[in-house]
Amino acid sequence: MGGKSSSLENAENSRISAFPEVFSSQEFSCAASCQAMSTAGILGSLLQVEENFSSCLARIDALILKPLLQAEPHDPKEKENFQLLVLLNDRFQALWNFTEENSRNLRGKRGSSDSGCIQDFYILWKGDLFLSLYIQYFVTFANFVVVQGFEQATKSKSEAWKLHKALLKEFLRDFTSESSLAPALHAALHKPFRDHIQSYLQLLSQLQGQLQEGSEQDVVAAVIREFGKLESFISQVLDEACFTKELWKSLGYKFTDVLCVPERRLLEDSRNLPISSGSARSERLLLFDDVLVLIQGNSFQSFDLKLVWVDENCGEKSAPGLYNLRITTPEETFVLSAKDPQMKAVWKWKLEQAVRQALNGKRDFPLWGRSGEGSEAPSRRFFTYAFRTEGRLRGATYEGEWLWGKPHGKGTLKWRDGRNHVGDFQEGLEHGFGICLVPRRSEDRYDCYKCHWYQGKMRGYGICEYGSDLVYKGYFKDNVRQGFGILENFSAEHPFKYTGQWENDKRNGYGVWEDKERGERYIGMWLDDQRHGEGIVVAQSGLCYQRTFHADKMVGSGILLLEDDSVYEGNFTEDLTFVGKGKLSLANGFVLEGTFGARSGRGLRTRGVLNTAPEPEEPRPAAQLGLKEFPVEQRWTGIFEQFLEFLQSGCKEEMEESFTGFHIQSSKELRKSQEYLFCQRGTEEISWKTEDILEELIQHQDLQSLQSYLEKALKSSLHPLGKLLRALSVAFQATYSGIGANRHLLGMAQEEVKFYSKKIWEFYQGLLQLALEQKGQVPSEEADPSLQKGSSLVLPLILPAFYPELSMLYMLQHQREDELYCQGIVELSLFSDIQLLEFLDVQKHLWPLKDLTLTSNQRRSLVKDKCFLSATECLQKLITTVDPREKLEILRKTYEELEHTVSRLLEKEFRLPMDDLLPLLMFVVSRAKIQHLGAEIHLIRDLMDPTNQGGMLDFLLTALESCYEHIQRIRLHPKESSHSS
Repeated sequence: MGGKSSSLENAENSRISAFPEVFSSQEFSCAASCQAMSTAGILGSLLQVEENFSSCLARIDALILKPLLQAEPHDPKEKENFQLLVLLNDRFQALWNFTEENSRNLRGKRGSSDSGCIQDFYILWKGDLFLSLYIQYFVTFANFVVVQGFEQATKSKSEAWKLHKALLKEFLRDFTSESSLAPALHAALHKPFRDHIQSYLQLLSQLQGQLQEGSEQDVVAAVIREFGKLESFISQVLDEACFTKELWKSLGYKFTDVLCVPERRLLEDSRNLPISSGSARSERLLLFDDVLVLIQGNSFQSFDLKLVWVDENCGEKSAPGLYNLRITTPEETFVLSAKDPQMKAVWKWKLEQAVRQALNGKRDFPLWGRSGEGSEAPSRRFFTYAFRTEGRLRGATYEGEWLWGKPHGKGTLKWRDGRNHVGDFQEGLEHGFGICLVPRRSEDRYDCYKCHWYQGKMRGYGICEYGSDLVYKGYFKDNVRQGFGILENFSAEHPFKYTGQWENDKRNGYGVWEDKERGERYIGMWLDDQRHGEGIVVAQSGLCYQRTFHADKMVGSGILLLEDDSVYEGNFTEDLTFVGKGKLSLANGFVLEGTFGARSGRGLRTRGVLNTAPEPEEPRPAAQLGLKEFPVEQRWTGIFEQFLEFLQSGCKEEMEESFTGFHIQSSKELRKSQEYLFCQRGTEEISWKTEDILEELIQHQDLQSLQSYLEKALKSSLHPLGKLLRALSVAFQATYSGIGANRHLLGMAQEEVKFYSKKIWEFYQGLLQLALEQKGQVPSEEADPSLQKGSSLVLPLILPAFYPELSMLYMLQHQREDELYCQGIVELSLFSDIQLLEFLDVQKHLWPLKDLTLTSNQRRSLVKDKCFLSATECLQKLITTVDPREKLEILRKTYEELEHTVSRLLEKEFRLPMDDLLPLLMFVVSRAKIQHLGAEIHLIRDLMDPTNQGGMLDFLLTALESCYEHIQRIRLHPKESSHSS
């Protein structure tokens, strides 16, 4: 019994706790001018009123409440009403105690010498508590009226009730002339309270008349107004309760059993204020304080007011003589039609106020009137709702933001089968970023989709962690993988990784497949999840081949590159056995051409012609694969398409958020369930906003400013250009790192990097043009001549993203040359500085002997590593940078250091002629001992700015190449070697 009472009390408190505090704590001081004798008389009258009221409450308690509380019923339905009676008694006792307390306070003041000031009137300084107790009592009383509690109480068969019945009837004659007991009980439990409030008002009016104009009179006037509001509130509460009770009497049990709730109030009935559904499907419309009910025949529909929207502008033509209101709910929209505009206006006002009060969780004070006019209900709301009708959301529960009857904003959608979606919604559909969990049928695991959504379907960039240890990060369209994406399997059984193009959830187009178990990488074309078209296979051993594939099977002839630089052109099997006609070009220059076949256990069998030739003096350059088969502009179209779509959309922020977010991370980081996007959100000092990007672009158009801006943008994982670069670096790394570090792929890699710089420059120009168009400006026709080939400006800026893989390919490509070069360096290192200068035929007047420190017992032939030290240290910095421009600048500074040293020796300005430069530069190169100098030279040559060709820097690079080639050919005679040692 106590638990039920507590729950009812909590329900009521939730409905009345938010009533405004109409009384603030006031500090009253007894003014010297107050009418002491007059106010003292009013204070005495107030004490008399309180004592009479307290006596009345005591009789009500003894003759009504106690007997009723002793008659606890056994019927479950009656027990619910009994709990309300218990709660009503609690409210009654609280009021009675409050009255007793104030009576004691008044009696104490009556004998005091300073009595008669308005601070003695507790109804002024305890007004907030007084108001709260009366509101609570009458709300509970009204609840008891609604459920016909008095009618049921009079039917009690308890002995306590029967014994008091005669005495009770005598007592009730003072309150009503009704002969029936239920109305008498109703009157006895509310009329004394209302009369008591009237007494308060009369006394307060008298007090106000006794006071002079000023702050004290204003205080009393304010309290009188609040007591007037309380009277209005009580009248409205009782009227609503009686109105609601009569409704429950008129409706059948089928409706009342479901709809009748003690706290629920009927606010309007279409039988009293006619209005009908536009479809004529509802016979009756009932507006309660929490739900809207449509009744038709023996069925009804109820709509929670928190999710009801009222729209006067229906957008639909009204029938002649009808005035419409459109009602929108989560699953249904219908039109209400009134016959005159006044009736429509009343319904609209009542509906809007009821919705607003339901959303606020409280009724107005008073319930209706000027205080209840308030603002209209907000269109955006937060609520939880379970969908019931047919459709894709049937059985799902949505908790989150709503707008005009549809999920809109942040929310969570959960289905009964375990699916749930957390994220952004728009007009009822998943739209924006969201995380969706889908249970796997046969396992206790989930597929997790962290994607961007568009009108209910996955679209744009996303990360999907499948319950089967698969992770996909890439683009979607209409719920399927579409465009560029990466699929990786982390399971130990068959680990693999695919990076490339997708179409309709299948691998289609150019892509890279890495089989980690077999140690192979496939680079080429795909169709319907199978290798189809031209392809290159690279093995962990360094062996690679190029073939045509059809439905995952090799067809036709191909090129097989062996580890020893032998090249086979022809047909071969899956296990790389030569079969049929073919041509084998050996590393020593021999060529075997004919028909090949395999003998079981007996090696290779062939019939053909062997052409012999002397071993070439210089090794042949490694064959380059894929250049013709995979045009560079067709390799990673999926990455560029997304950026182009973003650009064409006018750089909308939602598009920017979804077009790319690739960032190189470990597999462990990929699997974090709370990961949002690969963008490093909030970790950068620079934050980029779409609207700021276009604004800033216009401010950086001159060469120096633009270079600084592009460098900053490309380093950022939040700027669109930076995002594009990261996606490209992911694709580049997937192709050429690890197994893909094969020298036969250098041409492809070099081609890609140059193409990337071109595309990034094109997209920069597209962004700039859009920015200028939005500003109403026209692109300048007189562009800076230095920016005409902007890709040369971009290339050094993006090179660091590709340098590790690119540098490795250059080292592998020139490995043999660098080995010969290193051998030459080792032999030259046996010379002292003076011996090396002499060996290289450096003219003696250029020898920096002043830099050598000799003791008396040292010979010049023993002094090493002191000559041209500044130039040597400068050249060693060549490996500290990845930018070809900076490498060339280091070479120029090395040349300047050589000239500076020689000028210092000669004590005059001196320009080194080519004949003197080459031996000196060779001396510096041999002492710098740069390990992979050949790879460095070729990287600079291939990626340098074309504007440097034919200039001073090109000349110095050519000189460095000559030194490198000369050192490769150095082979000292044994006697020279022994002499130097």
